[in-house]
Amino acid sequence: MASFSMEDFVGNGVLKGLLPKLLEEGWDDVPTLKIMNSEDMDAINMTQQQKNALGRRSYLHDRALMQYGDKLEASGKSLSELLSTSSLVLSSQFGMKRGHIARFLDRTNPCGFLMPPSHALSARKRIITPSTVKVLMEKM
Repeated sequence: MASFSMEDFVGNGVLKGLLPKLLEEGWDDVPTLKIMNSEDMDAINMTQQQKNALGRRSYLHDRALMQYGDKLEASGKSLSELLSTSSLVLSSQFGMKRGHIARFLDRTNPCGFLMPPSHALSARKRIITPSTVKVLMEKM
């Protein structure tokens, strides 16, 4: 997945005006912004339209398809609506190339690789089991 500046990631849509607030609150790089959860979004008063835009752009970023971010956002369609759109419409209305359509519609694995199960949890969550606590206590 390509590296993007925050400005490139948010594009020219509804997230653009939110950029100063995001930076002020420490959401100052793309990987950090992509782990934002709904509580974080509510804390900075994101609208539903901005939340949808972030979800769409994160999905595109994971699949190295950011060049379609502004066009897809301008359509006003949700990610689920876009994923239900025909290949013909994605090509004619949004100018997607055939290979890009295949990557866009493949919801199983971003960019053609699978993450190991150990990475499936959000970076913000940790699970501590009783056995983990026991091991930690023994090391002290």
